[in-house]
Amino acid sequence: MNFKHVILSAGLMTIGLLSINAVKKGEPKDILDKRKFTVTMTEVKDGVPAKKGIEDEIEFKAGKGMFSNFMYEKNEMNWTKYEITKDTTFVDEDQNENKVTEVKVSTTDASDQTIIINCVVTNYEIHGDVKITKKDKLKKKYEFSGKEKEDPKKKKK
Repeated sequence: MNFKHVILSAGLMTIGLLSINAVKKGEPKDILDKRKFTVTMTEVKDGVPAKKGIEDEIEFKAGKGMFSNFMYEKNEMNWTKYEITKDTTFVDEDQNENKVTEVKVSTTDASDQTIIINCVVTNYEIHGDVKITKKDKLKKKYEFSGKEKEDPKKKKK
């Protein structure tokens, strides 16, 4: 075996080892990555939800975070890291497999206003709440629910 073969073999082994853990481009990095949900945000005052909600879109991207058009417009909340607190699968009484993911998002701005978003994604549906506090006092609360937005690229033929 000459020096050229040794270098070639070592190079191929290195490439092979590095590609074992590589994620193919475009594949999701977690269960919520690249998912968008169309939801209705409803303000809750004194424990009673408003009669009319506001349409919103919530988007998740691993590495970037969660984004809500409504929260950006109302509170200038940009992409914020999310934490998956629970990721499980269960079988219901009809023997259907259901995927449940619980998520928590929390951020505090320069004016000491904290936004906490808790949500649960069950298969293709999402629901949760948003609490906006300042100095640990609740300023606003919203509830939301909706469904995953259909991706035209993934449309079945």
